[in-house]
Amino acid sequence: MALAQVVYQISTDTDFASRMRTDPEGALAERGWRLSKEELAFLWKAITRTAQGKDEIMSLARVKPTRGWF
Repeated sequence: MALAQVVYQISTDTDFASRMRTDPEGALAERGWRLSKEELAFLWKAITRTAQGKDEIMSLARVKPTRGWF
């Protein structure tokens, strides 16, 4: 659940998104969130891209589960 919260926060809070770019572990710790190495690597790759990265992160916040996810 923390990954979804982080993705949402990045897409809605520019200060948090900026902090994630400079100190992701610190930004997460301030909110009491912990991510796996894989989740953190995924987010790091997405947020360090240019505007395309922001569009990808924002699109992830709108993903709806399909029947196969249940």
